[in-house]
Amino acid sequence: MAEFSTQQLIDDIAQSLSPEQYDHAVGRSFAAFDALNEKIIAEKGVKLDCGAGCSVCCSLRVEVFAHEIFLLARHIRRHFSAEAISALLERLAGHAEKVLPLTVFEHATQNIICPLLQDGHCSVYAARPQCCRRHHSQDLAACVFTFDHPDDLEFPGAHDRDLFRALTGAMQENIDAYAELGFDHTIYELGTALEEALHDPASWKRWRAHEQAFLHASVTPTD
Repeated sequence: MAEFSTQQLIDDIAQSLSPEQYDHAVGRSFAAFDALNEKIIAEKGVKLDCGAGCSVCCSLRVEVFAHEIFLLARHIRRHFSAEAISALLERLAGHAEKVLPLTVFEHATQNIICPLLQDGHCSVYAARPQCCRRHHSQDLAACVFTFDHPDDLEFPGAHDRDLFRALTGAMQENIDAYAELGFDHTIYELGTALEEALHDPASWKRWRAHEQAFLHASVTPTD
C-alpha cells in the first residue's frame, strides 16, 4: 500500500493494547488505502461516475472483517446521539431479520438497503469499511441496471479493472496482517455483524482472545 507497508500494519496491531490503539491501526491502513486509490485515479486519469448523494450501490451485500466492525461501532457510539443509536439499532434488527434467513447468493440477488444509509448518504462515511472504499463506477447507468436487475449476476461491473485489482490486492494485504497475528479474519456481512457488536460487548473480548468475534452474524464462506 502507498507509503504504508504490511509490516507497519503488523507492528501497529501487535503493539496495540487499547481499543483506541486498534482503531488507530485501522485508521492508518485506511488512510494508505485511500491514498493508493487517489494516486491510481490521478495517474491513470480514471473518470468516475460516482457523486455525493448517489446511493445505488448501497443495496449491495457489504462484506467486512471484525476489526472494521469494531471501528464502526466505536465511531457510532462517539458520534451518534442516543436517539440516533436507538433508531439505528431498530434498523439493524429489521436488517438482520431479512438477511439471516438468506444464503449469501440470495442476499446478493436482492436489493436490501444498508441500514447505515440515511437520506441518501452514508451516516458513517469517515469510518466506512474497505469494501465500500474500493467500490466505484465509471457508468451510473450500469449501476442502475444492476439495481433494477439484482438477480443478474453476470452483468459486467462498471469499475476500472486496474484500479479494482490494485485495491483488492491492498485489501488482501491488510487482512493478511491480521491473519498473521492470529486474529479472526472471517468475512462477515456488515449489518448483522454491527448489530452484534453494538449489543454484545463479549464480541470484542472474543476477538481480542483470537476467537471468532461474531457468533450470529451472516458469514461468507471462503471454501
